[in-house]
Amino acid sequence: MGGPLTHARRHRGFTLVELLVAITITTMVAGSTVAILRTSAAAARRVDEQSAVQQEARMAVLAIATALRNVHRTPGNEQVLAGRSGELGDAPADRVRMFTVTRKAVRQGEPQSDVVECEFFLVAPEAGGPPALFRRLDPTRNEPPDGGGVLERLAENVVALRIAYFDGEQWLDEWTEKNKGLPAAVRIQLAVADPADPANVCHAGRTVNFPNVAAAAVEGRP
Repeated sequence: MGGPLTHARRHRGFTLVELLVAITITTMVAGSTVAILRTSAAAARRVDEQSAVQQEARMAVLAIATALRNVHRTPGNEQVLAGRSGELGDAPADRVRMFTVTRKAVRQGEPQSDVVECEFFLVAPEAGGPPALFRRLDPTRNEPPDGGGVLERLAENVVALRIAYFDGEQWLDEWTEKNKGLPAAVRIQLAVADPADPANVCHAGRTVNFPNVAAAAVEGRP
């Protein structure tokens, strides 16, 4: 008896209320999916930015370490490496200068020796904010305080640059002519802030050893 009515009910369409409910649920699911995708993309972007800051700090420290490893050792008492401590605000901003061997072209198309003057130091921007790490290369010998050459920016948002020198017995903040020759080791420490989150600071460091100098220092002890 109820066959035709039952068949009609099975084939009827959705009511307006059912359609509104389905659209609402679909919109909520789509919105949640978009929010999750945006959060994931933002997190991935932050990871990439942090990795870029870490890479920049490591490469900057590597540049200083490479110049130190290739320092040009000259006979006599000529000072081939000098470093002094300094500060920008409350943070250490040391400076190191040396004569190093490099194949890097300082001025494109111009002849140069493979021994150049190389200096690393921090410069505070005029508009304020964290300083930047610079490298100065000079292929010509100039008497102080000339300081000529070509500047190259190695890292932005540098919080601190600390360089220490080991004389065979203790770590020193500076290395001057009175220290004579090369130190037994040089320790480099660099801190770079994340521009998107200044509280997030990446630290990088290396120690460059001069084995021959260290051995001579040990042999010379009483």
